[in-house]
Amino acid sequence: MKIKLDERKGITLVSLAITIAVMLILASVATYSGVNILRQAKLNKFTAEMKLMQTEVNDLYNRYKNGEDVLNLGKDLTGQEEQVNKVFTNEASGITETTGYRYFDKETLDNLGIDGVDGEFFVNIEKRSVVSYEGLKYEGVTYYTLAQLPDGLYNVDYQGRNTEKPTFDVATTVNNDKYTITVSNIQYNGYIEKWQVKYQKEGQTDWLTSEDLSFQLESGGKYNIMLVNGEVESDPITVSLIAFDGTWNDDKGINMPVKKDNMELVKYDADLKAWVTDEDGSSINYVAGTGTDDNTKSQWANAIVTIDGVESYFVWIPRFEYSINNAEHTIDVKFIPTSKTEADDGYIIHPAFTTNVDNGGWTSELPGIWVGKYETARSDSQGAEQGSNTTLKVQPGVTSMRDVTIGDMYTYARAYSDNLNSHMLKNSEWGAVAYLTHSQYGRYGVEVTINDNTEGNYLTAEGDIEVNASQSSTGNVYGIYDLSGGANEYVAAYYSESTSDSLTNNGGSFASKGRMSTEYATAYGDTLKPGDATSETNGWNGNEEFIDSDNPFFTRGGDFNTETDAGIFNLVKSIGNAEATNGFRICLVVL
Repeated sequence: MKIKLDERKGITLVSLAITIAVMLILASVATYSGVNILRQAKLNKFTAEMKLMQTEVNDLYNRYKNGEDVLNLGKDLTGQEEQVNKVFTNEASGITETTGYRYFDKETLDNLGIDGVDGEFFVNIEKRSVVSYEGLKYEGVTYYTLAQLPDGLYNVDYQGRNTEKPTFDVATTVNNDKYTITVSNIQYNGYIEKWQVKYQKEGQTDWLTSEDLSFQLESGGKYNIMLVNGEVESDPITVSLIAFDGTWNDDKGINMPVKKDNMELVKYDADLKAWVTDEDGSSINYVAGTGTDDNTKSQWANAIVTIDGVESYFVWIPRFEYSINNAEHTIDVKFIPTSKTEADDGYIIHPAFTTNVDNGGWTSELPGIWVGKYETARSDSQGAEQGSNTTLKVQPGVTSMRDVTIGDMYTYARAYSDNLNSHMLKNSEWGAVAYLTHSQYGRYGVEVTINDNTEGNYLTAEGDIEVNASQSSTGNVYGIYDLSGGANEYVAAYYSESTSDSLTNNGGSFASKGRMSTEYATAYGDTLKPGDATSETNGWNGNEEFIDSDNPFFTRGGDFNTETDAGIFNLVKSIGNAEATNGFRICLVVL
C-alpha cells in the first residue's frame, strides 16, 4: 500500500525552515542580551570602583587638611608619559593640567588597604580629583572621570559633608558686545567635581543652564547667578553685564556710553596717578548734589580713544532734558532714554541729542555724545611746545592748538576719525556740556575755576589734573577741563546771513557752502536757539556778544586773560581768524 506525501508523519521542509529561523532569532536575542548585560555590568563595576576611590581620596583630603603629609602618596608620573598624554586632554578626561597628580597603581592601592578595586588611577589629593588610568569605553565614548558619566553618576556623596551652601565668585566682562560670565573660587565642604551654573535675566521667570563655569550671553543686563549640583544649590548672586551701546541702565540712571574697538573705558587710579581700564563701567556715577554746596562726587564716564597710536581723552555727556530758572541762575537736569522724545512739562529735551539739525541736533536721536576732556592739541605737542602736526590729540599738560582759522580747525576735527563722526564741538554741544556742568549732576551752580595759565602757555588742565581738579566740570578728575579760561574756543556755528569776507576766508567750506545747518555745523540767523547757552543764560558770565554779519563766529569760555568774565557761559563774537588766543574742542558721535 502506498502512502501519500501529505499523510506522512513528521516535519515538512517549510516547517523545518521556520523552526530554524526562530531558533536563530532566539539565539541572537540571547547573545545581544548577554552582551548588553556584560556592558552594563562593566559600567556598574567602573562606577562602583570610581565611587570607592573617590571616597578614599576624600578621606585622604581630610587627612591632608588636618596636617598629615599625604600628598606624596602614590608614584610620580615618570614612565607614564604615553598614558598621561592620552588621558590628560580636553577630548579624553577634560583635564589638561597634570600638576599635583600621582600614579595610584595596584601596589599603591594594596599599601593603602584599598580593597575591591581592580583599576589604576591618576589622583590629585589636593583637588580631590580621581582619573581612571584606562577609562571605560561605553556606547562609543570613553569615560575617565565620574563627572563624565551619563545620568548624573558623578554626583557622589561626600562623607561627613555639612548642609552649608556653596559660595563662589563671579567675574563679568563686556568686550566688543560679547558678554561673559565666569564663576571661580568655589567653596564647598564636600566633594562635587562638576557644577552647573544656573542664570536668570532680571525680569524673566525661566532659569537657563550652563555646563561650563565660563560662558557668553547674547545681551547685557542684570543676571542672577547660582551654582547647582543635584539637590545642592547656592544662594544667587546678582551681577550686571553693562552694555556699552547707548541703552538705558537703571542702576546708573543714564544711557550708557557707546564705544567702539579703538575706545577704552577708564577710571582713575589715585595711587598710580594714572588711568586704568574700567571694563564693567564700575567707576561711572552721575551723582546729584544737594543744597547749594559744590558737588564734587560725580564721576562722569571717561574713555581713551587711540588713533594711529596716539591716545586722546573723552567724557560722556548722556542724553537729558533740562529746565532753567534764569532769575536764580539754576539748571535742573533729568537723564532720559532715547525712546523719550517728548519732554516733561517745563522741561526741554536738549537739542544736541535730537533730530532737530537746525538747533544743533543730529540725523538720529542720540543717547549721548563724547566730548574732548581737554582743549585740542597737535599730535606732536609736548608741554609748552605747540608742535606743527595737523593731526590731533586730546591730552592734559600740553599746549592747545591755536593760531589756526576756524575753518581749518573744523577740517582737522572732521579728519580726526570718520568712524567716530568726529567734528568741532557745535554751539549746541557746548551748551549741553555747560548745562550739565551747572546742574545738580555737575558743580551744582558753583563756578568752574578758571584755567588762568599763569605762565601764558595754554597748558591743558594747566598741567595737572589732580592739583587743578576744581577746573573740571565735576570738581574732580572725571570731569571736562578748560571750559573756563585756557584758550577761547571756537565752535562749529556761524551767522549764515553774513556778507563779510571773513565768513568765506576764515570759515572755509563748512560756513561758505549752502549756508544751512548740518549735523556737523549749525547755521544761525536772527532767531535764537534753545540749549546753546546763549539767550537762556544771557549775562551769567558777562561779556555776551551775539554773532552778526561782521563777526559771524562764536568763541566760548573766555581765554585766561578774560579774568572775571571767563566761564562756561561766556560768549564772544569773532571774525574766525587765526589768533594766538583761540582754540577748539573735538566731539564724537559714536553710532
